[in-house]
Amino acid sequence: MTIDRRSALKARHRRAILDAAGALIAEGGRFSVDQLAERADVSRRTVFNHFASIDDVVTTVCTEMLHVVIDGFRTTVTSGERESMFTDVAGALRVTDVPGIVAYLWRALGGFAPGNPQAAQIFHATVARTCEEMALELARKYPEADPLDAAILVSSLMNGTVAVATHWIAVTATQLDERSRELWHSLLERMIETVRKGY
Repeated sequence: MTIDRRSALKARHRRAILDAAGALIAEGGRFSVDQLAERADVSRRTVFNHFASIDDVVTTVCTEMLHVVIDGFRTTVTSGERESMFTDVAGALRVTDVPGIVAYLWRALGGFAPGNPQAAQIFHATVARTCEEMALELARKYPEADPLDAAILVSSLMNGTVAVATHWIAVTATQLDERSRELWHSLLERMIETVRKGY
């Protein structure tokens, strides 16, 4: 019973840290360990017991945001056949508010300022974590599929989405309005068709 209480406390602290980080991000982006610990009502040491660094906290918060793509995949699975894998992953990207997530990540990382590779590194780490989880989910939904095929498919579409996001950010500065969303959907469809057809 003591182990259960300890595990429950650890889980509560981890959740409090992530929730506090999410709130601080929403209020203005970057923050210090002291600000995070104070907002989460934990010690600095507790923060580092759960996360290697502030960047790790931010990456985890951002990865949780991208989990909606995985949730979208779960709701768009068309069948258990290998041929439908591409359709299902592309469908998840279509039904998810990826521009809203990208705008959130942009704020969370303080923008991708030239000469500051840290934000871009966190963004790519976030996408990499999401790719890994999506590939695992795809392998569960399609147990007969080759795991390498699943990983390549997810990586192609998710990294294609990063390329779309990079272009979209440059054009829109993450302003969310009807025009910017139309641009997003146009770029997304172009990327999906490019990946589908290959070169």
